[in-house]
Amino acid sequence: MPDEINVDEKFERLRSCLAQHDEKGVQDAIFDLGAIRNDWTKIPDEVVERLLTLLRNEDMYESSLAGYVLSFFEFESGKLTDRAQWLCIGFLNAHGDEFLDVYGRQVVTELRYGLYGDHLRMKKPNLQQWKDYQKMQGNRDKD
Repeated sequence: MPDEINVDEKFERLRSCLAQHDEKGVQDAIFDLGAIRNDWTKIPDEVVERLLTLLRNEDMYESSLAGYVLSFFEFESGKLTDRAQWLCIGFLNAHGDEFLDVYGRQVVTELRYGLYGDHLRMKKPNLQQWKDYQKMQGNRDKD
């Protein structure tokens, strides 16, 4: 689990840079959430969930900065857990066409068609694998 305060501060910085339309600040904030800067072997699911939540609104669909946030999933695709990959797939299948800026649309297309390797392909997840994962998580909570 990531250091909650540190991750909270990084997300606050990202939100602030988005509000100020600070392109360089958004890029830096996205890099600060990456695996290398945080010494993570895998990106925590919480970080992915928070980024997807941040992207899921009308302002971001119209923002010229959305592509920089979406690019996180390109850069970190090899460091995402299976669950995080499935969350991204579901998000882009449901909301990918809503991004209006050309850069955001380009990143969505690259993610959907796997132009950054086989780590994150935009296809429907295997339902049985997802159910097995949820069952495993439920059993882990009981321990």
